[in-house]
Amino acid sequence: MDSFEETVELAVPLRFAFEQWASHSSSPRPVTAQRQDELIAWPGGRVTFQYVDTHTTRLTLRADPDTTPAGILLRFKEFVESAPLTSPATRQYWRVERA
Repeated sequence: MDSFEETVELAVPLRFAFEQWASHSSSPRPVTAQRQDELIAWPGGRVTFQYVDTHTTRLTLRADPDTTPAGILLRFKEFVESAPLTSPATRQYWRVERA
Protein backbone atom coordinates (compact mmCIF):
# COMPACT_ATOMS: atom_id res chain seq x y z
CA MET A 1 0.00 0.00 0.00
CA ASP A 2 1.45 3.37 -1.02
CA SER A 3 1.43 6.21 1.44
CA PHE A 4 2.15 9.90 1.28
CA GLU A 5 3.80 12.22 3.75
CA GLU A 6 3.11 15.89 4.45
CA THR A 7 4.80 18.20 6.93
CA VAL A 8 3.68 21.65 8.03
CA GLU A 9 4.67 24.13 10.74
CA LEU A 10 1.87 25.77 12.68
CA ALA A 11 2.12 29.11 14.48
CA VAL A 12 0.44 27.67 17.58
CA PRO A 13 1.73 25.93 20.73
CA LEU A 14 2.11 22.15 20.63
CA ARG A 15 -0.60 21.42 23.21
CA PHE A 16 -3.13 23.58 21.34
CA ALA A 17 -2.36 21.86 18.01
CA PHE A 18 -2.69 18.41 19.56
CA GLU A 19 -5.95 19.23 21.32
CA GLN A 20 -7.47 20.76 18.19
CA TRP A 21 -6.60 17.73 16.05
CA ALA A 22 -7.79 15.26 18.70
CA SER A 23 -11.03 17.05 19.53
CA HIS A 24 -12.11 17.98 16.01
CA SER A 25 -11.28 14.83 14.12
CA SER A 26 -14.52 13.35 12.81
CA SER A 27 -12.91 10.39 11.18
CA PRO A 28 -15.06 7.27 11.20
CA ARG A 29 -11.85 5.30 11.72
CA PRO A 30 -11.07 4.48 15.33
CA VAL A 31 -7.94 5.91 16.91
CA THR A 32 -5.54 3.02 17.34
CA ALA A 33 -2.80 4.88 19.22
CA GLN A 34 -2.53 8.18 20.98
CA ARG A 35 0.34 9.68 22.97
CA GLN A 36 -0.41 13.08 24.50
CA ASP A 37 1.22 15.92 22.54
CA GLU A 38 3.09 13.46 20.33
CA LEU A 39 1.06 11.09 18.14
CA ILE A 40 -2.42 10.21 16.93
CA ALA A 41 -2.74 7.10 14.74
CA TRP A 42 -5.61 5.36 13.00
CA PRO A 43 -5.84 2.50 10.49
CA GLY A 44 -4.12 3.86 7.39
CA GLY A 45 -2.39 6.88 8.90
CA ARG A 46 -0.79 8.82 11.69
CA VAL A 47 0.09 12.38 12.55
CA THR A 48 3.01 13.29 14.79
CA PHE A 49 3.42 16.55 16.71
CA GLN A 50 6.86 18.04 17.29
CA TYR A 51 7.73 21.00 19.53
CA VAL A 52 9.70 23.64 17.60
CA ASP A 53 9.44 26.53 20.05
CA THR A 54 6.88 28.04 22.44
CA HIS A 55 4.61 29.19 19.62
CA THR A 56 5.45 26.76 16.81
CA THR A 57 4.57 23.11 16.24
CA ARG A 58 5.61 20.84 13.38
CA LEU A 59 3.08 18.24 12.23
CA THR A 60 3.99 15.30 10.02
CA LEU A 61 1.28 13.20 8.46
CA ARG A 62 1.96 9.79 6.94
CA ALA A 63 -1.14 8.20 5.50
CA ASP A 64 -2.78 6.01 2.91
CA PRO A 65 -4.32 8.22 0.19
CA ASP A 66 -7.38 5.96 0.14
CA THR A 67 -8.25 6.84 3.75
CA THR A 68 -6.84 10.34 4.23
CA PRO A 69 -6.96 13.20 1.72
CA ALA A 70 -3.72 14.89 0.65
CA GLY A 71 -3.60 18.55 1.66
CA ILE A 72 -5.36 18.03 4.97
CA LEU A 73 -2.45 19.53 6.95
CA LEU A 74 -2.64 22.80 5.03
CA ARG A 75 -6.36 23.02 5.75
CA PHE A 76 -5.69 22.23 9.40
CA LYS A 77 -2.99 24.95 9.51
CA GLU A 78 -5.44 27.52 8.19
CA PHE A 79 -8.02 26.34 10.68
CA VAL A 80 -5.89 26.48 13.85
CA GLU A 81 -4.16 29.74 12.93
CA SER A 82 -7.47 31.51 12.22
CA ALA A 83 -9.89 33.24 14.58
CA PRO A 84 -11.33 31.31 17.54
CA LEU A 85 -13.94 28.66 16.81
CA THR A 86 -17.44 30.04 16.81
CA SER A 87 -19.69 27.29 15.50
CA PRO A 88 -19.79 23.61 14.56
CA ALA A 89 -19.67 24.65 10.89
CA THR A 90 -16.36 26.41 11.51
CA ARG A 91 -14.96 23.32 13.21
CA GLN A 92 -15.87 21.26 10.13
CA TYR A 93 -13.88 23.53 7.78
CA TRP A 94 -10.50 21.80 7.70
CA ARG A 95 -11.82 18.29 7.25
CA VAL A 96 -12.68 16.66 3.96
CA GLU A 97 -15.32 13.98 4.08
CA ARG A 98 -14.55 10.82 2.15
CA ALA A 99 -17.26 9.20 0.06
